[in-house]
Amino acid sequence: MAERAPIELTRTTRETDVWVRLGGEGTELSMPVPILQHFLGACAATWGTPVSIRATGDVEVDPHHLAEDVGLLLGQTLQRYLPGYASIARYGWSVVPMDDALAEVALDLSGRAGCFSRGVPEGPVGAVDGEVFLEFFQGFCRGAACTLHLVFQAGQSRHHRWEAAFKALGLALRAAVLEREGGVLSTKGVIG
Repeated sequence: MAERAPIELTRTTRETDVWVRLGGEGTELSMPVPILQHFLGACAATWGTPVSIRATGDVEVDPHHLAEDVGLLLGQTLQRYLPGYASIARYGWSVVPMDDALAEVALDLSGRAGCFSRGVPEGPVGAVDGEVFLEFFQGFCRGAACTLHLVFQAGQSRHHRWEAAFKALGLALRAAVLEREGGVLSTKGVIG
């Protein structure tokens, strides 16, 4: 992808305070949910785009709000980083194995939000319930206005299954944002 100017956005509510930057120098993540930070680091590494996130929130209540708002703002920042999703591949998919786990992400930067999942691991990863990570994916889809399918195909370790999913998201994004000739990839001529 050609060099783009970094984009920064902030979202402040009564529950969370989130800042996201795409582009620029390196990836820096800081949030009070270490396992989410770990997974987002894995996503950024496979995506290959510098991602910086600073987030705080009412995690003493539940990390749900923080995960959702981080996903939402990351998606909104992506939309601003790639205005109108013009001249990009639009579609991306990846299947990632991680030891016993196998996770698949297929996405369409379509301008239409939808998050669909199958085989979602039930139960916690460490002290965090897995549904928190699903909240991140749902928030990201709303913010990025993209359609995303998340399929967990195998795995005993919930940690491995979720980490494979975040890595698959990064690789799918890497493919979807590749620049291409010919303008918007749509028979309608517009995305959305």
